[in-house]
Amino acid sequence: MLKTLIKKQITETLALTFRKGAARWTVTGGRGKNSGIGTVVVMALAMLYIAGMFTYFSVNLCNSMMAVKMGWMYYLVTSGSAILFGTFGNIFSTGFTLYMAKDNDLLLSMPIKIRDVIISRLFVVFFMGLLYSGIVSVPAIVVGWVIGGFSFPRVICGLMLVILVSLIVLGLSCLLGFVVAKISQKLKNRSFLTVLIALAFLALICFFYFRILNRGQDLMYIMVRVGEDIRGSAYPIYLFGRIGEGDWLAMLAWVAALALLLGLIWLLLKKTFLSISTATPSPKKAIYKEKAGSQRSVSSALLRKEWYRFSSSANYMLNCGMALLLLLGFGGYLLVKGGTLLNIMSALGSSFHGVAPVLLCALNCMLIGMVDISAPSVSLEGRSIWQVQCLPVTPWQVLRAKLLLHLGISAVPMLFFSVVLMVLAPASAVEKVLMLVVTVLYAILFGLFGLFLGLKMPNLNWTNEIVPIKQNAAVLISMFSGMGLAMAFGGLYFLLGKVLGATAWLSISALVFLALDAALFFWLKGPGARRFAAL
Repeated sequence: MLKTLIKKQITETLALTFRKGAARWTVTGGRGKNSGIGTVVVMALAMLYIAGMFTYFSVNLCNSMMAVKMGWMYYLVTSGSAILFGTFGNIFSTGFTLYMAKDNDLLLSMPIKIRDVIISRLFVVFFMGLLYSGIVSVPAIVVGWVIGGFSFPRVICGLMLVILVSLIVLGLSCLLGFVVAKISQKLKNRSFLTVLIALAFLALICFFYFRILNRGQDLMYIMVRVGEDIRGSAYPIYLFGRIGEGDWLAMLAWVAALALLLGLIWLLLKKTFLSISTATPSPKKAIYKEKAGSQRSVSSALLRKEWYRFSSSANYMLNCGMALLLLLGFGGYLLVKGGTLLNIMSALGSSFHGVAPVLLCALNCMLIGMVDISAPSVSLEGRSIWQVQCLPVTPWQVLRAKLLLHLGISAVPMLFFSVVLMVLAPASAVEKVLMLVVTVLYAILFGLFGLFLGLKMPNLNWTNEIVPIKQNAAVLISMFSGMGLAMAFGGLYFLLGKVLGATAWLSISALVFLALDAALFFWLKGPGARRFAAL
C-alpha cells in the first residue's frame, strides 16, 4: 500500500508535465508527449539559470575561503544558503501537502495505515526540498571539488552533505507546516496566515542579507572573525562545515543528530496528523442582520470573483505576487539608500550618455515582468469552468476581469517604485515621463501575455492548486520572458544607444510595447475569447 500511495503522490506531482492526450494542446487541458517535453525543457532551463547564479557566487566565495584555509566556512555558508532556499521554496506548500490535502478524508476512510499516508506525504515534501536545496548545494559541492581538489572522502562526504541539507529542509518544512496547520485551526482566513509567516521568514533573510551587504568591503574580515567564533563556541556548526572537507567523524556525528531530530519530528507528526487533518473549525453562530442589498455591474461582480480567488489562496498570492513585495521593498530601500544608486548612475552616465534612465527603467520592467497573476488564472478555473461559462456574460468580460485583477493589484507597487526611480534618475523631464510610459505599457503587456499563455496552455484537470500555480509552463514562460525582455531592452541600448540616445530609445520601446499590447488585446478579445468559451 505504501508503494501505491507514493506512486499516487508522484503521479499527482508530475501530472502537469505528463498527461495523456493528443500530441498538442487540447481544450480540456490534456497534452501529449511533445507538450510534456516542452515543459520539461522550460523547467530545466529555469533550474539551470538559478543554478548558474549560485555557481558564480560559489566560485567567488570558494576562492576567497580556500585562500585563507577556511574551506569549512565555504561549505557552511553555501549549505546554509541551500537550507534557506529549500525551506523558503517548500514553506508555501508543506502545510497543504501534509495536513490540508483535499484527499485526506478519502484516504483516512479507507483501510490504510496512517503511517503509510504520512510517509507518502513526506516523500513529496522531501523530494521538493531536495529539488530546491539541490539547486544551491550541488553546484557548491562541485565547485568545492574543482577548486579544493578531489579525494574519495571529499566526494563521499560532499554527496552526503547534499542529502543532510535536504533532510534539514525536510525537518524545518514539517515543523513550519505543523505551526501553520495548528494556528490555522483558530483562524477564519488561513491564506493570510500562511502569507504572513512566509513574509516574516523572507524579511528575516533580507535583514541578514542587507546587514552583510552594508558591510561589503569588510565581508571577508567578518567571515573570518565569525568563523573563529563558530569554531570556539558553536562547535557542532563547525563540524557541519567540516563534512564538505571530507571529515568522516563530523559526517557520522551529524547523521546521528539528524536521525534523532527527525525521529522526534516523526513522533510529533504521527501524534498530531489525525487530529489536525480531520479537524473542522467550530462553526460560529449565524446572526441575521438586516441590511440593504446592492446591485453590482457585471464587470464589478466578475472582478470581485477574481479577487476572492486570489485572496483566498496563499499559494496564489505568494508565488504569483511576490514580485510586488520586491517592488515595494526595493522602493523603500532606495528612498533611504538612494544616494548610493544615484552616484552609480551618475558614474555610468558620464561614461555612456543616457544609460541611467534606460537601465533604471529596465530594472523596473524586470521586476514587473515577474508578476504573473494572470498566467494561471484560466487554469485555476479547473473543472468548474462551466459555471462561469453558463453565466449571462461574454467570454471577453471574464478575461477582462482577470486582466484587471492583474493590473489593479500591480498598480500601486509599480507606480511607487516608478516614482522613486524617476526622482533618483539623473535624467531630463521628458526621459522621466517616458520611463513611466514604458513601465505602464510593459505591465499591460505581461498582463495580456499571461492570459495569452493561459489560454494556449490550459490545465483544468488538477486536484491540487499547486499544479497550475507552481508546476505550470505558462507561469514559467511568462516570468522568464518578462525578465528576459527587460534585460534585452536594457542590454541593446549599449549597442544602439550612442546612435539613438535615451529619449529616442525609450520612445521606440514605448511604440513597440504599445504595438504588442494592441496585438495581444485584439487576439484575446477575438480568438482568445472563443477559445475560452470552448474550454
